[in-house]
This record gives sequence, structure tokens and C-alpha cells, in this order.
Amino acid sequence: MSSHKTSWLANNQKKALFLTICITFTLFLLTLELLFRLAVFLKSGPEIQRVQIVSAETYGWVLNTQMREVHRVNRCGEQVITKPPPHPLIIKYPKYNHPKKILFVGDSFTHAHEVSTGKAYYDVFEELVKDQYSVFAAGVGGYGNLQEYLIIKNLHSEIEPDIIFWQLSGNDPVNNVFELEASQLDNNNQRPRPYLDIEDNEIKMLDPGFWPLEHSRGFRYLFGQLLIVDWHYKLGILNSMNSPLALDPEIASEKIKLGLEITDRLLSLAMSEFPKTRFVGFSVDPNFEDDYKAIFLKNNADYLSDFYKAVDGVDHTNCQPLDAHWNHKGNRVAGEELFRRLDELQ
Repeated sequence: MSSHKTSWLANNQKKALFLTICITFTLFLLTLELLFRLAVFLKSGPEIQRVQIVSAETYGWVLNTQMREVHRVNRCGEQVITKPPPHPLIIKYPKYNHPKKILFVGDSFTHAHEVSTGKAYYDVFEELVKDQYSVFAAGVGGYGNLQEYLIIKNLHSEIEPDIIFWQLSGNDPVNNVFELEASQLDNNNQRPRPYLDIEDNEIKMLDPGFWPLEHSRGFRYLFGQLLIVDWHYKLGILNSMNSPLALDPEIASEKIKLGLEITDRLLSLAMSEFPKTRFVGFSVDPNFEDDYKAIFLKNNADYLSDFYKAVDGVDHTNCQPLDAHWNHKGNRVAGEELFRRLDELQ
């Protein structure tokens, strides 16, 4: 046999071996995914009964009204009982009826999935203002400012709130800009969401998701466990994984400015569309606190400066480093602080 033919056979054998390994590895991953989904199904039932959010055309995702009541333990070790939401967007209807109405709008802090239903900050607030206001809350975990604006726009005629408390977070500028969200694994909900094109005021549905996290339940679970280990032991794994995706620092800085400009535009739109409603902003963390305050004051809206300090200044109000969301104590402190600062609006 000639050396040329021998070399050709050797190359083909290498290609066949590589292809076999790829196919075997792919089948292995698919088998693991199917086994994971089967195990979860046998333990917890159909997905529609156990997930808290589901995909939706206009918003990207909404609350899952078909979920069953869930009993679990949060990252602080507290018992949490989550009941099915009454509406795809409205997580709380008033317990007490009063002609004057308050609507809370926000993201995961207003979704309040780390505390039992009825124990969120606006529930605490409601008990303190039950003779003054009817209290509504509309919030979905992971929402950005555009989705929150769409809540206000689409629910305003149904609720007709006198006051809207707009809860903000430090990741809002990232979630407002597709290029920013797609450039990192954290602060990325791995779901298609609407984005505002500030140049033409058009809303575009785009997908910033990383394919394995978006489509593989098993990969998403393992990634979540990896983050917990990373946070707990400060290994820097997430930073290493984000590095290949990260934008150039100058570009990222410009995109952050764009994210804040979008917040400004959306607040201005909401206030012009609903001039009889009073808008009040507050943030749950220090990131962009000065920027948010400037945006609200620029639009002649109210802003509760340094609101987050009232909660962060009390020990054990969240489950950090495993989870930064307010626990039961944190929600109680936040609700009481909102009631105390309601006098600022009189």
C-alpha cells in the first residue's frame, strides 16, 4: 500500500473518530437533559404547574396564573409559600377598598418571589394605609423599564391609580439595551424581551439569550448551582465566563448612558400619557441612584432618595451572598419605610 493511501486512510480514520466522539457527546448531553426533565416532572409535575413565569408575545414573559401553590425554602432558610398569581401582570389586588389608589410597578423585588404570597413590601405597606388607599402591585421577575412602562400603559385604564410607585434596580440600564444584556451572563434573563429603539421610538423583540441556558433545563440548573458556589467561595468563575462576551469598556459606558436615556424617555412618556397620576421612583440598590434621582427630578416626578439605605442598614434583610432579594424581614422594613416616607408626598 502506498504511503499516500496510508495517509489518506489515517486522516479519514481520525475524522471518523472525531465525528463519533461528537455524536456520542451530543447523545450523552441529550440523554442527561431528558433524564433531568423526567426527574423534575416526576417530582414536581408538568412544567406549567411549577414555573412562575411563562412566555408572552408583547412582554417577553408574564406571571404564570396556572402554577400550583408551591411550598419551598428560600436561600435564607425561610419557609416560602407561593400562591398562583391572580393575573398575568397584577400580582396583588387590594385587600381593602378605597377610592384613592396606589400601584406599585417593578421587577423581581416587586414580584417578591423570595417571600410568601401576602408578605411582600406592598402588603406591609397596605396594612399601614388601609384607611387611605387601595393598593395594587404589578411586577415580574427580570423586567426592564420598557416592560414596566408597558404594564403602566396597558393597565392604567383598568386600575386608574392616583400614585404609581416605580421600583427601580441597578440592572435596569443593562436590561434596557440589547447589546449590553447580550454581552453578559448575569443580568441576562435568557429570554426574548422587547427593547426600545430610542432613535425611531419603535419597540423591537430581540433575544439576548445564550442558547444552552435558554433551551436546556439541565444546563440552566447546573449553571445556577455553579453561580452559588462561585458567589459563596469567591472563585471568579462568572467573571471569567463573562470576559469573552464583554463589550469594550468605552462602548459599554456609552450603552449604559443609552440605558439611562431610555429610562428617562419612558418616564417622560408615561407622565405625558397619564398627567393626573403622580409618579414616585425608588431604587432597591445603590447602583445608578444619582442618575435615577436626576431623571425623576428632571421630569418633575417624585423620588425617594437613598431608599435602599433604610433596608440595607438593617441586618439580615436579604440572603446575600446567595441572593440579594429582600427576605421576609427586608420586605417588612421596606414596607414600613415606604409608609414613613409617604409623608414626603403630601
